This record gives sequence, C-alpha cells and structure tokens, in this order.
Amino acid sequence: MFSKVCSVAVVGIDAMVVSVEVDVAAGIPYFDMTGYLAVEVREAKERVKAAIKNAGVEIKPQRVVVNMSPADVRKSGTGFDLPIALGILIANDVVEAELLDKVVVLGELSLDGAVKGVKGVLAGVIAAKDSGIKRCIVPVENLAEAACVDGIEVYGVEHLARIIDYLNGCGELIRPNNSVTAGRADVVYDMDFSEVYGQVAAKRATLIAVAGMHNLMYVGAPGSGKTMMAMRIPTIMPDMSKDEVVELTRIYSVAGMLDKEAPRVVRRPFRNPHHSVTMATMLGGGAVPRPGEITLANGGVLFLDELTEFPMQITESLRQPLEDRKIRIDRLSGDYEYPADFMLVAAINPCQCGYYPDRNRCNCSENEIKRYLGKISRPLWDRFDMNVHVQPIDYRYLQMRSQEKSSPEDAYTSDSMKCMVNRARETQLKRFAGSDITFNSQMNSKMVAKVCKLGKKETELMEKAYERLGMTARGYHKVLKVARTIADIDGEEQITVKHLSEAVSYRSYVNG
Repeated sequence: MFSKVCSVAVVGIDAMVVSVEVDVAAGIPYFDMTGYLAVEVREAKERVKAAIKNAGVEIKPQRVVVNMSPADVRKSGTGFDLPIALGILIANDVVEAELLDKVVVLGELSLDGAVKGVKGVLAGVIAAKDSGIKRCIVPVENLAEAACVDGIEVYGVEHLARIIDYLNGCGELIRPNNSVTAGRADVVYDMDFSEVYGQVAAKRATLIAVAGMHNLMYVGAPGSGKTMMAMRIPTIMPDMSKDEVVELTRIYSVAGMLDKEAPRVVRRPFRNPHHSVTMATMLGGGAVPRPGEITLANGGVLFLDELTEFPMQITESLRQPLEDRKIRIDRLSGDYEYPADFMLVAAINPCQCGYYPDRNRCNCSENEIKRYLGKISRPLWDRFDMNVHVQPIDYRYLQMRSQEKSSPEDAYTSDSMKCMVNRARETQLKRFAGSDITFNSQMNSKMVAKVCKLGKKETELMEKAYERLGMTARGYHKVLKVARTIADIDGEEQITVKHLSEAVSYRSYVNG
C-alpha cells in the first residue's frame, strides 16, 4: 500500500513543501528512507516505530520504504517524524487519509508517542500558505508561533494517539486561543536614556543615527557611558510592524531561539556578541547552517563593544553585509541567503589605556595610538556613518544629578527621543513610498543626488570638508545621508549649512 503526507523542509530561513511518500509491503522486515536526508532524519525510523507501538497501534512486520520528494533538496531536523508515522498508519489502513489531503504536518515524536516542538515551524507555515495549502498540523508547543500567519488554519497536537483519533473521527485537535491570535501588547523597557548622565552631544548623535538607521561608532574613555547608551538604543527605535514581527520571529524560530512562553519576537533585537565570537557564529553557517549574529540583529542593533579586540578577520567580514544588507553562505548541501539589515553600533577606547587625549592619565605614544586605532581598517571605518566622542563625566556633574537638579539632558529621555525618531521616520516613509528604501541610510548614489541637493554655500562647505578630511566617495555620500536625516529631525525640506556642518563633524574621527 502507498500513502503520501505533506510536510516542509527548512532551507536557510525559508522552507518548501515536500512530500513524504510511504510504501509498505509484505516480506522480510525492512525499513529504508531515501531523499537526501540528514542523520537526524534517518534516525526517525526508530523513533517512529516505538511511538506507533506506544500509541496503542500494532503494526505487523513488513517492508517499509519512505521517500521524501523532491530528492535534490536536503532534509534536516526532526520535524518529519510525525508525517512519516502518519504515512505508515495510512498505508496500513489504521487511519483515514481524507482529513490530511492538502494539509502540512510536522512534529518530532518521543518514544512514548508524545509530539515535541521543532525549529522553523513559522517558516514552514508561511511556505504552506504560499503553496496554496489551507491547513497545518503542528506540535502544540509551536501552536502560538504558527498562529502568527494569517490566512491559514493551524491545529496543535500533543500526542500521536490524539491525531489518530482525530483522523478516525473520534476527536478534535487543539486550536489557538484568543490570547494567542490577539494583537501584541505594547513593548515596555526597563531602561531609559534619562539614566545616562550628561552626554548630551552623544545622545543627540544617537538620536540622529537611529532616525536614519546610520551606523554609529562611540569613541571615549572607559566608564564614560558608551555601552550604557548603546544598550538603550532599542528603546528609541520605532515599534515593529506586524510584517517585521513575523519576519524576525521566523528567523528566531529557525535558529531555535524562541521563548516558549512568548513565542513572538516583538522587541527590536539587540545583539552583543563577545569578541571571542567565531566567523560562523557572526555570519551564519556551520555544519548545520543556521543564522548568525548579523541575521539575528535584523531590523535592530548589532553592538560590538571594544571593537579593536575583535579579530580583524571578523570585523572585515562585516563590510559586504553592511553594503548588501544580506549574507550568502555557500555549502555543499546548498546555498543559503540570510537577511542582514541591521544598524551597526560599535564602541572603542581612543587608545590602549583608554584615556587619550588626557595626557595627565595617558602615556601612549602617537605611534601606539595609531597602531591601536589601525586595528580597524580604513574601509571599515568608512562604513560608519557617524563617529562621536564620548566625554568623561565630571564629578561635580554627578553630584548635581544626585540632587535631582535640572540639566540640558532632561530633554533626552527615551520617550522624547522616540517621538523625534518616529517623526523623522514618517518623513522618510513618505519620501521613499513605492520603492524598496525605508531609511535615509539605504539610499544609493542616484537617490542621494535627487534627495540631498545642496545650495551654493552648502556645496562650498562640502568641498572644503571633502579635501580637509580626505573623504572617499562613500564617505561623501554618508555625510549627505546624515545631513538629510538631521534636516528630517528638524522638519526642514532643504539641507542647510547647519545640517551639513553637524553631519561633517561626525566624520572627523575616522581613522584617528
């Protein structure tokens, strides 16, 4: 007897519908599986046999052949256990096949028949919907995650015996409850920019960087607040749209990093890898390809603290993803493309000891300082739109703040900064409506020429800055993009000398 059950194979962060074909026949007991299968898929036969027996079904010894089509796509993961088991049961006339017609099934089986959660369910449900399938059966652990997708029915199952009863018309599967399908709650953070004392100029630079999704470098002495400010950047980023929530949840689902209690990722990601990170962890890949840090930061922030401590091979590998906003990984098992549309934020000390230019505390020579900053190549420096110097905090200022006296920084709370960011983003969305561009930082040279037109005074200022700072063409365009963002924050249509001067000031620290 022959049977066929639909399932999905995860490829990168996407998935495709595959057919799990089962043929059973009398003869010497035999169980074989074909179709370009990873080791964990081949191991399914032992789990499936034990699960069927412990679900209360006795299958006589027989020859079983399982094929997964198409055979040129690598199948990995443990989500094929349940469709294989159902295929065997259908082929043996234990259950009816009608209710599984054009239904995608996935789930891992325990030896006792329990259905366990698997990675990549959301990607699988999206692929099923795109293929015209109207129904999915997933592990109950993954039900809330699967319910993120509109336009397709999802059901949860916790045990093989439960789905056997359902297919024989003796029971029902679990549906998502109202709290799962309801809209997400407002995101609340337990940190705020008001907790950062002083640093008005650095906060202003951070606001501009977030408004246009510009890459930002903090340069300053230890303890001046660089990391503290970077950690609070998500608090001033716009809330994610529903499409962004689904996209990010899909990435974290494939990576196996979803919270079982709150499976939807509703906060902008903030990834802060240690400088001992490997290339595969940063970019993605590995023996079983999975998203790296740059993909996990998609739509949010990738923060590299103490950038000079990262191996040069790691930092230089970021150059192409920063331009392309995606990463392509080639493996023998196939080619994988992951999104990498993140805001790069980094922090460094101005020298090895960290206290330059304070010569009362810094004894580093000029050559030592150049050698230290030279760990970051000029091409990588050039990819930072903005570089801001973070000044040490004076003791008297800390005393004043401890007495709760007002200061200019009171205007820079997370709420007030987020309002300004949202206004600037709305301006950009209107400007780029109908194109693939969302932020000023994404503009190409043709769009920069159209949107960032300069008057006579602004052109003269830009020419002088270009020569004095030794800018590259990339640096020139980045200055114009930052100036455009500053004008958007100020609500002005044209870029003026004021906007351009501030944008130029953020390039002055490049390469020391």
